[in-house]
Amino acid sequence: MNTDSAYIIGTTHAVCQDYAVAGNSLQPQQIGDANSPTAPYLILSDGCSSSADTDIGARLLAKAAEQILVGPLKPLAHEVAAMHRESARRALIWAKLAGLQPQAVDATLLTAHLSEDALILGCSGDGVIVLQSWAGAVDVYVMSYPSGYPVYPGYSHQPERLLILKDDHRVSKDVRRFHSASVAEPLQLEETTSSVLLTEVFTVKASDYKYAVLLSDGIHSFFTTQQTETSKRVESIPMEDILNDFISFKNMHGAFVGRRLKSFLKSCQARGWQHRDDLAIGALHLGD
Repeated sequence: MNTDSAYIIGTTHAVCQDYAVAGNSLQPQQIGDANSPTAPYLILSDGCSSSADTDIGARLLAKAAEQILVGPLKPLAHEVAAMHRESARRALIWAKLAGLQPQAVDATLLTAHLSEDALILGCSGDGVIVLQSWAGAVDVYVMSYPSGYPVYPGYSHQPERLLILKDDHRVSKDVRRFHSASVAEPLQLEETTSSVLLTEVFTVKASDYKYAVLLSDGIHSFFTTQQTETSKRVESIPMEDILNDFISFKNMHGAFVGRRLKSFLKSCQARGWQHRDDLAIGALHLGD
C-alpha cells in the first residue's frame, strides 16, 4: 500500500487555502509513539475563500483529523461523522489559542482510512471521492451545494451560523454518482440524490479496489480561453471530461500523486487550460 497527496494554488488566489496530508502504514506515526506504525489514511481540507485565515484553518482541521486517525482506535463507519465533528472542535480551540476568529475554520474535511478490510471515506462540505476497482471500473461521488455555500464541519459547533443556513434552505447538497468501465472510457452520470447530512460516509470492501482518491472542488475550476480577432470567450471544462486523465497514475510508488499532478499540469499548459481555484488531491493505493 502507498499514500500520497499534493495541493496547488489557483490562478485567482493570493494564498493556497487547500491542504492535504497522507500517512503510510509503512511509516512511523508522526503523532504519539514514534515506533508504532499506523494504518494508511488520507485527509483533505479546502478553506473558504471569503473567510479570513482559512489557509491556517484548513491545516488545523486536517491536523486535528490526523491526530485522531493515527490513534489506536480507528473510527468505524458510523463514527466518521462524530470524528469530523471532533476534528472541527479541536481545530476551533487551536484557532482561538492562535488568536484567530472561528471563521478561520470555515473549511471542508474529507477523510479516507482503513479499518480491517473496510475502506471508509467521509466528506463534510463539498468535494469529490473516486474509487477504482481492480477490474478497472471507476466510480466518482461528487458532493456540491446548489446554493454555493457548503456546510462546514465547524458549523456543528456554531449553531447560530447553522441556523441561518437552515432558515435560508441552504443545507441541502447534491450527491452525484458518475461511472465508467475504465479510465479509458468517459464518465457518465448515473444518479443524483439530495442530502442534508453534515457528513457523507461511504464504506466499501478495501480488497475490491485498486485505489481511492480524494479531491477538493478545485477540480471543477478548469477552463480554457477561446480567442479570435474580435472576441475572447472563456469556456469551463467539465470535471467528467478531465478526471480520468487526471487520475491515470503511471505507478503507485513514492510520491506518485505529486508526479501525476505535475505531469497533468504540464499537459494542461500545452492545451491552454488553467484552473481558477486551489486544488488538493490525495490518493491511497490499496495494492500490496
